[in-house]
Amino acid sequence: MKKGIVLGLLILGLTGMRAMAQTEAQAKEAEAKEAEAKAALPVKTGNEWQMPKDVLTRSKNFTENLQKKLSLDDATTKKVFNAYLGNVKSVDEIRVSTKSEKEMKEALAANHAEFNQVLKGILSPAQFEGYLREEKSKKMR
Repeated sequence: MKKGIVLGLLILGLTGMRAMAQTEAQAKEAEAKEAEAKAALPVKTGNEWQMPKDVLTRSKNFTENLQKKLSLDDATTKKVFNAYLGNVKSVDEIRVSTKSEKEMKEALAANHAEFNQVLKGILSPAQFEGYLREEKSKKMR
């Protein structure tokens, strides 16, 4: 009698395990979901955290805004996009650093001044003046 009960429980346990096992298709689907979730996580490179898509979106939005406000041609727009894209990494590094708030503000101000010099080389004098006016109006808001 005891042997029959033990044998029955053993058979139930083994069939239950088989029923709970993942099929190959389910395993692939779970791996795909896991890879998708990993892709959405921030990527750590060096000492900054950033979302890869966010960097491109910010650069694109900045460039499109300048293109509309300053009537930039395609070549200048591309140069501004590349300049801003290069600037984003250093801004993100400063923002996630462990510096004090005062040091961070100083570093961001210095970085902004450098970026303005780069833009001054790309934009015409009239366009650069328009950019500075736009920056000033943003600060006033």
